[in-house]
Amino acid sequence: ETVKEVKITDRQHSQPAVVSVKNLTTLRHYLDMAPPEQKEASYKYLLHDNVTLELNPSHPIIRELSELREGSPDIAGLVAAQLFDNALINANLVHDPRRMVPRINQLLDSLLKGRKEPAE
Repeated sequence: ETVKEVKITDRQHSQPAVVSVKNLTTLRHYLDMAPPEQKEASYKYLLHDNVTLELNPSHPIIRELSELREGSPDIAGLVAAQLFDNALINANLVHDPRRMVPRINQLLDSLLKGRKEPAE
């Protein structure tokens, strides 16, 4: 999916990121009605350049991500992509979440390699 716009939001929410989509209810209904063999293509077509990603600057993940960009841009990119997918999941706009598994495994691998001592 491609994000139409990324913006900092002042809306109060507990998530690090949310998505907004024009006519979200209609879009969800259309996606629910799509034939199974066309669902993935329908999601990609309808979400392409139609999603605004809103970042919550007061959320700890967003603050840490900003710092991570400097030292580990590759990991920061993986985290950003996962935050976007998490926001799509929360909006019920992900057809097949299995496509995220390789990225989640990369993030877990990076986390485990970087942490030799148990977290307190």
